[in-house]
Amino acid sequence: MVNGCIAKKILPGCQILAFHADSLVFSKNYGYLTYDSVDVVNDATVYDVASMTKPLATTLAVMKLYDDGRLHLTDRVGQYLPYTSGTAVATLTLTELLTHTSGLSAFVPFYRKISGKDLWDTTVLHTTESDRFPIKVAENIFLRADYPDSIRHKIATCSVGPKKYVYSDLGFFLLKEIVESIIRYPMEEFVAEHFYRPMGLLRTGFHPLDFILDGNIAPTENDRYFRKQVLKGYVHDQTAALFGGNGGNAGLFSTAKEVSVLLTMLMQGGVYEGHTYLSEKTVQQFTSTYPIHGCQRRGLGFDTPSFPAPNPVLPAQAGRKTYGHQGFTGTVFWCDPDADLIYVFLSNRVYPDMEPNRLSQSRLRLLVHEEIYKALGF
Repeated sequence: MVNGCIAKKILPGCQILAFHADSLVFSKNYGYLTYDSVDVVNDATVYDVASMTKPLATTLAVMKLYDDGRLHLTDRVGQYLPYTSGTAVATLTLTELLTHTSGLSAFVPFYRKISGKDLWDTTVLHTTESDRFPIKVAENIFLRADYPDSIRHKIATCSVGPKKYVYSDLGFFLLKEIVESIIRYPMEEFVAEHFYRPMGLLRTGFHPLDFILDGNIAPTENDRYFRKQVLKGYVHDQTAALFGGNGGNAGLFSTAKEVSVLLTMLMQGGVYEGHTYLSEKTVQQFTSTYPIHGCQRRGLGFDTPSFPAPNPVLPAQAGRKTYGHQGFTGTVFWCDPDADLIYVFLSNRVYPDMEPNRLSQSRLRLLVHEEIYKALGF
């Protein structure tokens, strides 16, 4: 199935991994970094995991602060972010942001204001780094220092709709801002300090060009509109790029094996190799479905699609407690506590073009997941 999709140029390659009952039962790499069939995908290949950043970075940071009593789920945005004062956004709770039930819109294409098909707004973007243009958006593209503040203002003053489930990147941008308002330093350093480094994850983090020195990074889109280059080691998500590579919604890079380490810690109730990273109570609370505003789809930062009834995004064999997340670049992970199964699929299906999403149309991630259940006798 996988090689057939590669032959059809649905994706250049991928990493697939499954753990069952604490044993690695499947781990295989397919294809190449690009369709030129030069660089083979291997265990060390690093992928942009896109929205898997939400649970594996931003939510982990929130869970740690929640464990430590430094924030509460009933807290409101305005308690932490003064720039939202007097707005509807200030009244939103952390629970609403984590469950995507805040009423925020799904996405705002901020980058379109400063970049067109042929030209950049040179008052905002520049090809040379300087004090005025210090934020690196991609290779030889730097953003004006004050531009992120204008985005913050737009998010703070955006309209808030009815309280119902609408999957939103904006909520996780706010969560990252809240985390950083508490810890007073970059969130990516916080999660590296408390999770990635002590767990021995040497190929997981933000800004991979700073620590992946062998070049084994799968490229994503040939971005002809905004950054006008093939993105390799720079976050694919445009808004995250405008914040220097981490918008809370995207920006994390990793490998399937290292993602599985984080998931093993969660499946073991916050413990990995004898060290407690999170309390079992917190892990259970965040990874379980949290019904709110008529939504029974989401946990706190995690997707729980098969609660209360089976959802076609998951195999029929998947337990009702299954939690995980998908990513726009062609990634997914699912943890099934009932079957004691972890499944990870990483790819760069957005290379060279993000549309159409032929990986989603092919249902490959789901079909592979189904085969793993069948092979294990479920």
